[in-house]
Amino acid sequence: MEKLIPMRAAVFGFVLALAMAGPVIAAAQVGVFISPSGEPFWPTAAAPDGFDAWFARVAGKDGRIDRAAFRADATQFFHHLDADGDGVIDGFEIAAYEKSVAAVLDIDGQGFASRRGDTIKASSLLDDPEPVSSADTALNSHITLAEWLAAADHRFDILDDKHRGWLDHDGLRAKLPDWARKP
Repeated sequence: MEKLIPMRAAVFGFVLALAMAGPVIAAAQVGVFISPSGEPFWPTAAAPDGFDAWFARVAGKDGRIDRAAFRADATQFFHHLDADGDGVIDGFEIAAYEKSVAAVLDIDGQGFASRRGDTIKASSLLDDPEPVSSADTALNSHITLAEWLAAADHRFDILDDKHRGWLDHDGLRAKLPDWARKP
C-alpha cells in the first residue's frame, strides 16, 4: 500500500500536466509528437514543434543522434514511467501511461491518430500504436530495462535504414506524416 501512494501521486501529476497542456495545444493548432519510446512532446509557446524539441534534447553537438544517445533517451523515459522505482514498468504503470496518452494514440491498433477539428493530431517516426506495451516481449505486463533497451535498439535500427550508426534531423523529419513536416 505504501508503494501505491507515491505512484498514484506521480500518475495524478502526469495526468494533470497533460490536462493543462490541452489549451496550449488547441491554441497552437499543431499536433503532439510521440517519441520512438512513446514519450509525448506537447507543443508549447517555447517549443511549438514537439519533434524539434525531442531532437534537440537527444542529439549531440554534431546534430546527430547515435545509438548511445537514443538509448540514454529511452532509459530516461523508462525511469519516468517506472513510477514506483522498482526497475520494472508494470501493468499499472502501463495503464497509467496509456490512459494519459490515449487521447492521441489510436488504441484500436490502426497506428497513430491523425484527427482533425477539436481533437489532437499526433505524429511519430514509427507506426507503433502502443510504443510502451510493445516493449513487453515476455508478454507478462512487466517491462524490464533490458526489454526496454532491446526495443530501443530495434527502433534505432528501423530508423537507421541506411545503417550509418546515427540519425539526422532532416532524415528523421522525412519519416513524419506529411502534415507534420515543416514546409
